[in-house]
Amino acid sequence: MLHPLTAIIRKEVRSALRMRPAIAAEIYFVLGTVVVLAFALPQERLSSDVVAGLVWVVLYYAAMMTVARGYVIEQERGTLRYLLIAAPVDAVYWGKLVAGSVWMLIVAIAQYAALVFVGVVAIDWEVLVVLLVSAGSIGCATSLLAAIVAAAKLRGWMFAAIALPIVLPVLLLGVESLATVVAGGHFSAVLPELGVMVLYVTIVAIVAWWLFPFIWSDI
Repeated sequence: MLHPLTAIIRKEVRSALRMRPAIAAEIYFVLGTVVVLAFALPQERLSSDVVAGLVWVVLYYAAMMTVARGYVIEQERGTLRYLLIAAPVDAVYWGKLVAGSVWMLIVAIAQYAALVFVGVVAIDWEVLVVLLVSAGSIGCATSLLAAIVAAAKLRGWMFAAIALPIVLPVLLLGVESLATVVAGGHFSAVLPELGVMVLYVTIVAIVAWWLFPFIWSDI
């Protein structure tokens, strides 16, 4: 299991490196959207709830551009069946889940850097931790949905429509916890929300792992 898993992760990294224009477009979307929103809003200090909402609008749509890509592109290229033959189902599921989650962490770091640059948030490790946990949670919770989109031969934009009900608990908990730390609340105050978020995505990921072979067999 370990060797096929690392092989899948390496394949995902190499695939990402071959798609540098798409990656640059996603990073540009995050940075550009943050900058435009910051300069379009009034200059007075924004409330913590507004900041949290704006941050999550960008994070959510960045995730919708990112997570499904690993499966949808392989379906479009006709390589998904080959992957089914070449690697165990478990390795494919966890490898793509790890790759998608790690990429979401990179997106979250880029978004945080942009937020600090435009002065929307201060340099604060608590804000960064909340963003990273939230971004990783989105990647973990939506991996199976990306496979369903590919199996049904749907376009990537359909992913955003079917992912919302699954991501909604993460979104609500993420907005609440981010608003708390942006407002200056102590990090211990958001630990319950982050704990529930991690527990939720863990359950979703395990259930998706159990369901994945049934989806995979229909591709």
